[in-house]
Amino acid sequence: MSLSKLNASYLDDAWEYFLNPPVSPVSLLKNEEWQKKGIVVYLKRDDLLFFPTHPEIAGNKWRKMWGTFKQYDRSSKWPLITQGGIHSNHLVALAAAGHLLGVRTIGIVRGENNLDISPTLQKATAYGMELHFISRNEYKSLYSSHLPSFLQESYDHFHFIPEGGSNVASALGLESLMNEINDSFSQINLQSDKNTIALPVGTGGTINGLSLHNSQKIRLLGIYVLKGFSENKMENDIVLNPDFHLGGYAKYHQGLVDFIRHFYQQHQIILDPIYSGKMMYALNEMIKTDYFSPGTTLVAIHTGGLQGIEAFNKRYKTQLPSFTTQSYPL
Repeated sequence: MSLSKLNASYLDDAWEYFLNPPVSPVSLLKNEEWQKKGIVVYLKRDDLLFFPTHPEIAGNKWRKMWGTFKQYDRSSKWPLITQGGIHSNHLVALAAAGHLLGVRTIGIVRGENNLDISPTLQKATAYGMELHFISRNEYKSLYSSHLPSFLQESYDHFHFIPEGGSNVASALGLESLMNEINDSFSQINLQSDKNTIALPVGTGGTINGLSLHNSQKIRLLGIYVLKGFSENKMENDIVLNPDFHLGGYAKYHQGLVDFIRHFYQQHQIILDPIYSGKMMYALNEMIKTDYFSPGTTLVAIHTGGLQGIEAFNKRYKTQLPSFTTQSYPL
């Protein structure tokens, strides 16, 4: 068989697996303090949902990209252009997906270029993503019809994906996540109006996508990890808690670091400090202060994002448990 046929066969297999990801498990989290309060907590383990050879394709990033690649015309060769900051998990996830599936990717980065680029951007460039740095003021005005002139002049046709990967296509991949959670409720016989699905919220793409497919009208509790809380774009089944951003995106305090370390010691599950770590920290505090009534069952979604821990540890000199590719994907 010729090399071109081998490459084509590899790409076909990669596309097949990417578009048909496995189901992530749900784990019961045993905690005596939670049990005393009458609260049962399960964790939807999307941290275990990652591509074996490209572990940055993981969790909700995989699910949000799914719709874009499902709709992508492979014969078009159109590049995917997106945007993000220097620590953006979305940038490196899209770069990894493009490398895996043979699709050109271009990243517009907020801020000036410098020689000491972040570990996240190093990974993105290693996966072949073409990076362009623009000023913060230019960045604020970005959208699909208002890209920098040098990109519009270079590419007659392209697909634009907004910051965080949240767009109409991203909602398509979240239908399967909602279906998996509904199946989990059914399997563990949790038919109750006290059931709650909890997840971290950044740009809102994941929680809005879940809401779109929430036929059972299960309460969705979003833990906001950014400043600038606004609920005017959220649906009626969504409740947002803005009290645990800890200063804003990628900000933290020692209590969060201690909690993540203790959580790992207790459950052998790694939490990232940007999203799922803040979510679990918030849920623990909310349980302690009796926010949830006895008999409540929480299914918290671990959205992944573990590849960002390396950059976080480097930036803040923390020593959080970090992701390793020796972990076994599903």
